Amino acid sequence: MARLETGLRRARLKSGLKQSELAKRAGISRQTLSVLESGRGKPSTSVALHLARVLGCRVEELFWLRDEAGEITAELAAGAEGPRTKSERVVIGSIAGRWVAHPLSREDPLALTTPADALLVRASRADQTVRLRPLRPPEALQANVLVAGCDPGLSVLAGHVEDRWPGQRLRWIPVGSDAALKMLGRGHAHLAGAHLFDEETGQYNLPFVRRAFGGRPMMVVTFAHLEEGFAIAKGNPLRIRKPEDIARPEIRLVNREPGAGARRLLDRVLRKARVPASAVEGYENLLSGHLQVAQAVAMGAADVGVVARSAAIAHGLDFIPLSEERFDLVFPKEWSADARAGWIVETLEGRAFRRELASLGGYDTRQSGQVVTELNVK
Repeated sequence: MARLETGLRRARLKSGLKQSELAKRAGISRQTLSVLESGRGKPSTSVALHLARVLGCRVEELFWLRDEAGEITAELAAGAEGPRTKSERVVIGSIAGRWVAHPLSREDPLALTTPADALLVRASRADQTVRLRPLRPPEALQANVLVAGCDPGLSVLAGHVEDRWPGQRLRWIPVGSDAALKMLGRGHAHLAGAHLFDEETGQYNLPFVRRAFGGRPMMVVTFAHLEEGFAIAKGNPLRIRKPEDIARPEIRLVNREPGAGARRLLDRVLRKARVPASAVEGYENLLSGHLQVAQAVAMGAADVGVVARSAAIAHGLDFIPLSEERFDLVFPKEWSADARAGWIVETLEGRAFRRELASLGGYDTRQSGQVVTELNVK
């Protein structure tokens, strides 16, 4: 049995109208509007159309039917550990006509502040399929865009996309650069974010995209240039100033996973300093993101780690710059025909987004939104 759900109150609050004002403009009583907002009543076609007109939205954004037993089958993103327990939270998106699910880990602080799209009902032991109970209307879930990448600035981009295009959600899947490209290649994300430097060519990202996608036409768009370096305790009590210093026996490093841009940067500066990885205490201690590494240093679990400057600032840490990296967004060229691709690029070019991102510290946004034309095709 389908039941009527409503987003009327949310839409009214977003418009800044009081109940009495909206009721008057829609030609209904305040009591009727209150009943409709609570979900205890069903609007006539005429009332629904009037409300949508006044609020400047589609009727489907105000009222929709949800099947009480409405479940969907989704493909669990490769590499995901779970979900395997009932009521596990997931983020989902529709890619190439199929649903893809990404678990929200209970151990990840970022996941605790991320609203889920669905809850796990059951998982197949034979393959990577899961049955899910949606928490949002199907039409809202269809609008989701999944972006995989490690930079915290992606959450800022998501907020600006939603502000400029109400109902559109950019869902950030925090993974390292190499994992993000693999996720895109498997069809488990719409876009991938990467900052990978190729020492042989002196280029960022393009050689890695070519190797990952062969002759498939891909678009590479600059997100921003970001500073990466050592996050250290406030005041630098251990006097860490250069890569050689982290090989001192009293210094504890926390590292990123293989394939992450920060891990590649660390390996590069250690090679130049002629410091073997085996000489660095904690080289094998891995965390999965800039914010997690900065948090470990802030809590005293480690003395140093490579992060984006914004992550160090967010945790009140000092920062020693090592490199300026170009962080790009990558997506298949055919997806550029999707209106959502244009919205994201337009947001990257927008003044409000650039100003906010730059205010976080360590970001140069002058080239944000520019297409890296060298890899427009093949």
